[in-house]
Amino acid sequence: MSSYNTYTLQNGLRIIHKPSVAQVVYCGYQIAAGTRDELPGEEGMAHFCEHMTFKGTRSRNALQIINGLEQLGGDLNAFTNKEDTTFYAAIQKEHIAKAVSLLTDIVFNSTYPQHEIDKEVEVICDEIESYNDSPAELIYDEFENMLFEGHPLGHNILGQADQLRTYTTEDALRFTKRCYRPDNAVFFIYGDVEFKKVIKLVEGAWKK
Repeated sequence: MSSYNTYTLQNGLRIIHKPSVAQVVYCGYQIAAGTRDELPGEEGMAHFCEHMTFKGTRSRNALQIINGLEQLGGDLNAFTNKEDTTFYAAIQKEHIAKAVSLLTDIVFNSTYPQHEIDKEVEVICDEIESYNDSPAELIYDEFENMLFEGHPLGHNILGQADQLRTYTTEDALRFTKRCYRPDNAVFFIYGDVEFKKVIKLVEGAWKK
């Protein structure tokens, strides 16, 4: 049976590592912040922030984020559900330091610039329209709305287009300040990387 390595940084961030012989490393941050964590008036905010997290930090612009791992043959992506939001990367193990640095920066240092929000929100609205064209998907939302009536778990993850278009930089920062905290997150990694190196890389990314 494969064993797991775990460690908790002083800031409360938990690290979990599963060793393997794979030369491609899969790693990322899972944040305990999903649809269920949205307050009244924040419907769709968790998924909204997931999209906007790729749009700029204090030290990287959107293009630098997009190309950060792609130019090394890697992949950077994310997804949101009712319970959590996950940002992840797949990269050759020799580039793991780059992946850790980039992931830490976008998840915890994003600035959510308004000009990027104004563009990206329309991408989400297109996603909503596509989703609305799928009755087989919508029926599950209707069921959850009935099952969890009056609770955020009953909300559609994507939110409503009209409301999303009102969200601002301040709204995104308010939500992420509340939810995107190291003590509310796990850094996970699977691959052929020594655990002591993983800890050192993650600690180093937080000290930048």
